[in-house]
Amino acid sequence: MGFNPFTDPGCTWGDPPRAGEPDPYRFLEPAIEQSMRADIALSPIEAIPFAPVEKPLAESRVSIVSTAGLSMRGDTPFDLETEKKRPSWGDPSWRRLRSDVTAETIQAHHLHIDTKYLFEDLDVCFPVRLLHEFVNEGRIGEVAPSHYSIMGFQGPDLRRLRKTSPRPIAEAMKNEEVDLAIFVPV
Repeated sequence: MGFNPFTDPGCTWGDPPRAGEPDPYRFLEPAIEQSMRADIALSPIEAIPFAPVEKPLAESRVSIVSTAGLSMRGDTPFDLETEKKRPSWGDPSWRRLRSDVTAETIQAHHLHIDTKYLFEDLDVCFPVRLLHEFVNEGRIGEVAPSHYSIMGFQGPDLRRLRKTSPRPIAEAMKNEEVDLAIFVPV
């Protein structure tokens, strides 16, 4: 079902990209690019868990997972202080977001992007407004009551994130009978 870079033996992961592939290193400083290439070379590539779609989109309940470090106003923010002290560390926790989120009811905690732009167009990091439009147009069945955010930056070691967030997010989605999740990397 579509292109899967983990099973395509010809996947170059941007070294250099093939025609039509994005260049993941294009806008990076040379030192950061070198560091990222070294981290990727040391990281084992694991199979992506895949579950086939079991019902039509027009009947599906859809949730969002964003890596923008979002939380509802008043909720505990992501831990930026530890990251400031340890620049290769990222908060591995997660936050639940309501489906009625607006730029006024949400906050962003991220040291690696200018978060003011997220509030100018929330759809770039959390397109729940578009999901509501898709329900009205009959494209999807319904918007899930809850959505989720993690901190996208985790440094070179993803073990903390893997141990902390995926399972409880998946369990929460299962409890809310979510059929599909849209992953929004920022």
